[in-house]
Amino acid sequence: MIGSMVFGSYVGLVFIADRPAMALPFAAVLIVALVATGTAVMHDANHGAFGRPRWLNQTLAFTADVLGASSWFWRHQHNGIHHGNTNVVGIDADIEQMPFARLAPAQPWKPWYRFQHIYMWPLYGFLTLRMLLLDFTGLFTRRIGSQELPRGPKRRDVIELFAGKALHLSWALILPMLFHRWWIVLVFYFACSWTVGLVLATFFQLAHCNDLVGFADLDAPRRGHDFSIHQLETTANVHTGGISRPVGWLMGGLNHQIEHHLAPGVPHPAYPAMADSVRNVCERRGIRYHVHPTFRAAVASHARWLRLMGTPDAG
Repeated sequence: MIGSMVFGSYVGLVFIADRPAMALPFAAVLIVALVATGTAVMHDANHGAFGRPRWLNQTLAFTADVLGASSWFWRHQHNGIHHGNTNVVGIDADIEQMPFARLAPAQPWKPWYRFQHIYMWPLYGFLTLRMLLLDFTGLFTRRIGSQELPRGPKRRDVIELFAGKALHLSWALILPMLFHRWWIVLVFYFACSWTVGLVLATFFQLAHCNDLVGFADLDAPRRGHDFSIHQLETTANVHTGGISRPVGWLMGGLNHQIEHHLAPGVPHPAYPAMADSVRNVCERRGIRYHVHPTFRAAVASHARWLRLMGTPDAG
């Protein structure tokens, strides 16, 4: 269904729409479809969780490259660094947004952070463009944030990175410019890219940067027997029942980040069933199970956290 949405809206936007008023509905559907691709297809596939055959996961993992982000770098940053060191200050690149923002109490404060609860929302929209460009920086520096890559890229990784960037620019910019004026294509490209980036960045931030969860320093125990406890302390779910069910579908499992961090190799449709068991175990053992009661509450919690971390005495 997601693939049909992507294909149908793209065809309509590029080959059918002949004026902006007609193009806007196609662009809106394409934005929803691209977000769903990132959350429900790309995310699972890069964890090896979309399906049982390895080739299926490897093929669908390349959807990250089609969207403009290197799947090879994504696996290193997300699967390795983030999942292995969730909310660990100094390692987890997902909470390293300096010099733009302070997301953890142990991070240094700057005067402009007083306004980060305002300016970070529009900056989130540049996530997709940032990944499109900064993958090249990581390729040459062999670093992701403050962390060195555990191994250098193989020739296949480099070829896939450049091929993915070329494919993204081809379908997103070059082909549409053959049928529409270049400046209109650029306007729609940046508008769609910014919206997709805003939605994806917000979805990912809701689980780990809020006033429910905790943060850890480099010496925090997070391996072996401490792994599950660490994930539970640093991760929160988002309840998306009732009228928020469409949002839950769009989040593609990111609303069940606790279950995902405990079992990243499990496909996300299984998380709701797992959640009841995980919650029961936490209750029996006196472990806090963090859940935002609504999607709106989750966004508000993140906004409060941005404001709190923007104050110099928060720590």
